[in-house]
Amino acid sequence: MINEQQEKWLRQTEVLFLRYGTKSLNMDDIARELGISKKTLYQFVENKDDLVRKVLERYISSEKNMCTTEFLKAENAIEEMKIVIEMNSVQLSHMKANLVFDLQRYHRDTWNMMMEFKQGFLYKVVRANLERGISEGVYRSDLNVDIVTKLHISASFQLFDEDLFPSAEYSRATIFREYLRHYLFGIMSEKGIAIFNQLSNK
Repeated sequence: MINEQQEKWLRQTEVLFLRYGTKSLNMDDIARELGISKKTLYQFVENKDDLVRKVLERYISSEKNMCTTEFLKAENAIEEMKIVIEMNSVQLSHMKANLVFDLQRYHRDTWNMMMEFKQGFLYKVVRANLERGISEGVYRSDLNVDIVTKLHISASFQLFDEDLFPSAEYSRATIFREYLRHYLFGIMSEKGIAIFNQLSNK
């Protein structure tokens, strides 16, 4: 069971990984940034791979909590998407694209955990949003929900492709916002577009 202090270490380490990736940081760097000794850090985790795994586990847990609590505040499916845009844009603005590459190449078990999260929980969340939007009349009724869900999730991960969007030229937060606008305008009905424009003007 993780205590409050350890939770704080994981939050701080997540910020470091978002900013620098995982490969460029060693355990000495991380302990120094956390303001603790390396011995104390190793009492909490077995090695760097274990630390990366614990950070991702905490991230997944917080994302699940966000979806279940924040989405309850949304009056419709489009407001749900607006919450996603607002909550992720700040985080993505500090994220280096090489973090995804580092996870794929150097932390395969952790990357597989991310893929399970993507194909399991995220699939259900995106699909539920589409089904809600169709029932509310804010999304088009002729959508193939399964295909659109998979296209959306797959495309979202392409936003971190350095060949397509070099970080020297593109802000991750800007790419994310533009992509979600592109996604929404492909699925919204006229009623949905009107609601989206109202929300954008608030």
